[in-house]
Amino acid sequence: MKSLLSDNSIMDVIVNATIPDKDGNDRHLPDGFRLPELEDEKLARFADGAIDGIFIYHTEHQTISDEARELLVKAMKAVGKGDREEAKKRFEELGTKARAISAIDDLQQYIIDHKESVSAENVVKFALYTLYNTADRESLKFALSMLELVRLDDDSLKDILRVVGLSDEFTLFVIFIMQQWENANEEIFRLARRTKGWGRIHAIERLIPDTPEIRDWLLREGIHNTVLPAYSALNCWEGSEAENLLFSGNVSPEDFAAISNLMGALLDEGPCPGLSELEKSDEVVKAYLRRAKEMPSESIDGAVIDKIKERYSGVDGEITSLVSQIIFR
Repeated sequence: MKSLLSDNSIMDVIVNATIPDKDGNDRHLPDGFRLPELEDEKLARFADGAIDGIFIYHTEHQTISDEARELLVKAMKAVGKGDREEAKKRFEELGTKARAISAIDDLQQYIIDHKESVSAENVVKFALYTLYNTADRESLKFALSMLELVRLDDDSLKDILRVVGLSDEFTLFVIFIMQQWENANEEIFRLARRTKGWGRIHAIERLIPDTPEIRDWLLREGIHNTVLPAYSALNCWEGSEAENLLFSGNVSPEDFAAISNLMGALLDEGPCPGLSELEKSDEVVKAYLRRAKEMPSESIDGAVIDKIKERYSGVDGEITSLVSQIIFR
């Protein structure tokens, strides 16, 4: 893989940073890994993937500007002509006017609508050239968005995309491609376990909890990310079937500790909806408190109990009573 890369490409940076997992069967990026600083990040630097994450979760999605659309058309016309340098220049310029996450639909629709003038062969050639050589983040995302439209049967290329997906900045774009693969859910689960920031959040949102292994991982590990647990709390709660476990008669202290972590994250509805999205959320909280009464003191998370007390004070007498029984037992 290394011989294919430009020495200053993003791919080169990611590949050189990966380290073996403990079992030696896979690789991941070390804790604290970050892509090289951008020129406009001198005063305020965002975590990898943060700007796209904020766009997805906290902004109203709008169409790209006419100026950006004009640049996109020029870039794709250059791709169609096989003019690699012109296309490279235009996509880099486009990335300063519109982030790739907001232009994916426009880009892909243009390719679909202009099959006669923009051949699949030229699209793939340019996308692969960009994948291996670009040092520009948005250009790489545009290239990944192009590859999303292509059926990929090349195992070596899939390996490369798996490495790109390790970076929180590009995980979501790689997931869009993986969703077309035969073993898509397995690949997304693998990526969710090997990412820690925004990449994990995006992977969990698109992960189908169709095996006991996935459900157990969502229960115990899913919300543990370097951004905020709340972003994945609802997906992990529903995907792990934590509610069914809570209402069952067999909850171990270890299970309860995991449920408590999820409950604490659900109660934090600052960044996104959580507990309020659950049907009969008050009954869920009561079931949680009843289980807490049965647990040894060391298994109870006082911070979660305090959050419940604050949320329901003067609102639900039964919940307030259960909280008092736990605090003063």
